Amino acid sequence: MNFLDALSPLDGRYLSLTSCLRPYFSEKALIYYRIYIEISYVVSLVRFLNVERISKQEEKKLFVWVKNLSERDFAKVKEIESETKHDVKAVEYFIRKNLPKLKLQKLSPWIHWGVTSEDINNLAFSLMTQKAKEEILLPQIKEIISKLLELSEKYLDVMMPARTHGQIAVPTTLGKELVVFASRLSYFYEKLVDLKLGGKLNGAVGNFNSFQKLYPQKDWVNFSKQFVENLSLNFSLITTQIEPATKLVYMLDLIRQVNNVFLNLAKDCWLYISYDYLMQEVVKSETGSSTMPHKVNPINFENAEGNFDLSNSLLFALSNKFPLSRLQRDLSGSTVMRNIGVAFGYMVVALKNVMRGLQKISPNKELLKNEIIGHPEMMSEALQLYLKVHGQEKAYEKVKEKVRGKKITWEEMISGLPIKFHKELENWKVENYLGLADKITKTEIKRIRKILYSNKNPK
Repeated sequence: MNFLDALSPLDGRYLSLTSCLRPYFSEKALIYYRIYIEISYVVSLVRFLNVERISKQEEKKLFVWVKNLSERDFAKVKEIESETKHDVKAVEYFIRKNLPKLKLQKLSPWIHWGVTSEDINNLAFSLMTQKAKEEILLPQIKEIISKLLELSEKYLDVMMPARTHGQIAVPTTLGKELVVFASRLSYFYEKLVDLKLGGKLNGAVGNFNSFQKLYPQKDWVNFSKQFVENLSLNFSLITTQIEPATKLVYMLDLIRQVNNVFLNLAKDCWLYISYDYLMQEVVKSETGSSTMPHKVNPINFENAEGNFDLSNSLLFALSNKFPLSRLQRDLSGSTVMRNIGVAFGYMVVALKNVMRGLQKISPNKELLKNEIIGHPEMMSEALQLYLKVHGQEKAYEKVKEKVRGKKITWEEMISGLPIKFHKELENWKVENYLGLADKITKTEIKRIRKILYSNKNPK
């Protein structure tokens, strides 16, 4: 299909940004992971029951076959599904039809033995989602955090007025304000790195009914636990037909909070650009407006904002839906599960645009310097506290009366104060009123880098 015919912008306009997710969330990927789980299960099962001998060579042959599945093979599964009207049953039949070619028809009775479709599906979706998190999302999040740290170091000493309620407050540095976002992101990043999704393999309603009936002497709980954990998932013992999705919901909520931090970053960068605190690199070939030739719009941050909003809307819907299923199971969650990749897709588009936006910005140092020097009232906080320390009554009220809503110089601010304070106060400079901004920024950069580059983190 031509990408121009795509219904979704993720497979159309943004195809070049989202194609990295296809190996995890496409229909072909889902079929592949289902087949992988079925083959992994049958190999483990026949060895556990000791009902068929399967050599290491035969096992290798099976997994090589899975790895080398062709487009024709995936099309054949869909063809079978068009008859069965059941996607997992189609996978089961497809495997059985191919066992004679592999000279392993002895395994045919044990394909999908004892398990329900959801035993296969929950493991497939957990593997797909966990791998996408580890191999796509986390490396991209890590890359942006690293970029924020790089910019924080580079602009450690670039002063700017902080703004609360949109109004000028006290001085800060661009480096410190950027490391705020890196710090917030590192918290969620670390939790996502450590999080493993859950998985179950326990039959129709989670009680091992048929397993226990036919092989009561076997330890089915331990078998199931080892099988799930060998897939690098957390074992869920107590379930209905579906795995409760507790860890999946937690992961989706963590990702939504990551998106919220990035949304905050994109909006703040947009505002700093609108104040001319940040300048954008001008790309000669690009056009900002179809009618206003002068425009250099913050398109990457705006694009990111829209796509984070879309991703969050889906993540919210998914995390609300997955914990709910009537009685022991209904099918409404199945179609919703297929949209995890869509939520990730909008997030990936947004992440790419945040990175592009950060690569284009630099501080307008001359303007920022003038902003700092031109607003000595930013030291009114320190002035009223100084006066309180030195026993002046109604210090706050007196300073407020002088400065609130007025354009005033420092000399005018301290005029009228007792002469004994002037010698010290005359030496106060707003450009030196930075507190510990540089020190705490350096400390936090060091801490975050330790998190990013510990051995357990994605490369």
